[in-house]
Amino acid sequence: MNRFATALFLTVISAAPAFAATAVNKDSEPRTLVVTEGSTKSDLLLSAGETVDFCPSGCFVTFPNGDRQALTGSETIEINGGAATIK
Repeated sequence: MNRFATALFLTVISAAPAFAATAVNKDSEPRTLVVTEGSTKSDLLLSAGETVDFCPSGCFVTFPNGDRQALTGSETIEINGGAATIK
């Protein structure tokens, strides 16, 4: 039983990054997203062409144009021309 519990625990931990939201900056200049998880607010700087996984357990994101959206952690955000699209 102990082996089963350990195997299950390791499977859950290794699967966590697969449920993170993804941000892709398709612009030729850096863009910043403001990410709020719980009571912690941080800036997520995306270089030109960069892809980043973040927000594994849900968060709020403020986009470069000022729009704010709640994420569950499974979305893909594409930034193009300074505007963000959620897929």
